[in-house]
Amino acid sequence: MDAPSNNQAGESVSRPVVVTTVGSPVRESIAVTEYIKRSFVPVSHLANGWEFHSGVGLSPAEERTILREPAQAIPQSIVQRLGKVRVLAVQFVACTDQGDVICFSKPTGETHSAVWVTSNERTDLILPCRELDAHDTGFEFLASVAELLRPRLTSEELERYSQLLASELRAGVHGEIEEEALAAKGQLTTSRFRRRLGHEQFDHYRDVSFVSTAAEYMHGLWHDVQIRTGGDHLPVPELRRRMVLLSEMFPPNEGYQVFSDELKRQGQESS
Repeated sequence: MDAPSNNQAGESVSRPVVVTTVGSPVRESIAVTEYIKRSFVPVSHLANGWEFHSGVGLSPAEERTILREPAQAIPQSIVQRLGKVRVLAVQFVACTDQGDVICFSKPTGETHSAVWVTSNERTDLILPCRELDAHDTGFEFLASVAELLRPRLTSEELERYSQLLASELRAGVHGEIEEEALAAKGQLTTSRFRRRLGHEQFDHYRDVSFVSTAAEYMHGLWHDVQIRTGGDHLPVPELRRRMVLLSEMFPPNEGYQVFSDELKRQGQESS
């Protein structure tokens, strides 16, 4: 995941796909900044009240997996924090020297898994639906929500998460939830770790780690997830502590549970 940023109104922020796509040359495209100026008649509203428009044909099953089910799992407190959001489903988003562009056929070069533009009126979240499978696109939707949430955290919320990470580092806990957070963690070592306000390396790690943790939290609310184990992955006890903290800050909606049955079982075995 990209490290989140406090983007100014009108700037587009994107989540790049890990792999580079290879395909036919772009035959038709439009700049993201121009696309969002179009007049859209909403296909519908998502369960959380966000507006939804699709510029690409989605089957009912794809629509449920990519948008409707993940949106229902987003805690209402996060929905309120982000304010008005318009989700625009498109085919592809390519990264070019001139900026991000929406492509109606598969482009050659780097693509993005999500792009958003924030203004005083709303956030336009552009979600490509033809690069990844439906589930992975749904996760990218939630990951984008997590990145949009990060700069909207209160100082108290940031401090609570910072304290949790500080205790993990002092205890020599290895692993992280995903690769970018793991790389940022690798720049910090317990032997020279001294957290203080303004510590740039720690703040970068905290931001990246929060985004991946919040995305995984909402992912787990959406459906049961398989817990990845091994040296590069966060141990189950620490994963549970993070999920508990997120559930305290952003409680699940009614009918949703924090822990999958597997995580509950592994937590009982480790206690």
